[in-house]
Amino acid sequence: MKLIKIVLILIGLGALAVVGKSIQVSQGLYDERVETIPKHALRLASVADALTFARTQGNDVLLVAALDQKGVVAVNLSEFFGAKGIDTLALYRKLGPAVIRTALDSEVTFIEWEALGLPFEPRAQAVAAGTNFAAHAEEVGLDEGPFLFPKISKPSAWNDTLPQSARLDYEVELCAVPINDFTIEKPSALGVTLCNDFTDRWDLVRNIDLDGPLGRTGFADGKSGERRLPLGALLVVPQDADVFLDGVALGLAVNGDLRQQGRGSQMIWNASTVMQETLHQCDQPYQYQRAEIPLTECGAIKAGTVVMLGTPDGVAFQMPNIWMPWPYLRPGDEVLTFASHLGVLRTRITQ
Repeated sequence: MKLIKIVLILIGLGALAVVGKSIQVSQGLYDERVETIPKHALRLASVADALTFARTQGNDVLLVAALDQKGVVAVNLSEFFGAKGIDTLALYRKLGPAVIRTALDSEVTFIEWEALGLPFEPRAQAVAAGTNFAAHAEEVGLDEGPFLFPKISKPSAWNDTLPQSARLDYEVELCAVPINDFTIEKPSALGVTLCNDFTDRWDLVRNIDLDGPLGRTGFADGKSGERRLPLGALLVVPQDADVFLDGVALGLAVNGDLRQQGRGSQMIWNASTVMQETLHQCDQPYQYQRAEIPLTECGAIKAGTVVMLGTPDGVAFQMPNIWMPWPYLRPGDEVLTFASHLGVLRTRITQ
């Protein structure tokens, strides 16, 4: 009888230790509030170094001249160049930056954020770099360096709602977008947009094979799905994407509480390296819904493919808290995602 009591006490102490550790790792990293869109997110990239585009919900392409809390001041390029119905990337390829710059002195119009949709027409399968920020790799216990995985999510608009799932997590990300097909022999210029890599951590953990290469199992299942890849309303096309990204500050708040912040310069692989690694691994098999899929088409990363560049630390997930629902996103939560020169995402979680 005494032995049984000792065993029960030890089990109770072990359970308390697990609960305590789960609570500890679920605490936020920052004691700061984000009440409004941060100023740096509304600071237009220098027109000498980059062009900033947006697109109306009616698919008119805009050249942005200024930003504020309410919306953008922009030139309607679709009207200016008589190019109705042409996507942003196609218009950029057709005209080139020098010709587009000639529109900067034209008549501008104020357009509210709510009137803006996706800034270009993206492809439905994205490529993502996991643990590309060292601090995030440390917090989730993955120290093997960056790895890649496919995300099967048709990108959604910057202000779309997102349905809750079992263990819904957030990740602020900078995303690169090839303007032309990107090949090893002929790299394309890259656009940059803001995105969020929403994940059901429960699906990821229950499908992952930790004995295999990272990214090949679990990740496509946990990260793919409807509206789990919102994009910002802005697409910035800099002269040098890697230099531009180094200077970008990014962050995320949940219900006004700051959860993540970092800088593009903290990435282990820069955007060009992620693109090159994607092509090197294009034919490797990845598991998704019990079938094998490729990371991307071999030979070229197609224009309009969203390439996700990783997230800083501060995500909800830690292995000790996977059993607890409360650290994760719940109906009614609002996620504000932001980055220098790239605007914001507002994502409200629904039932």
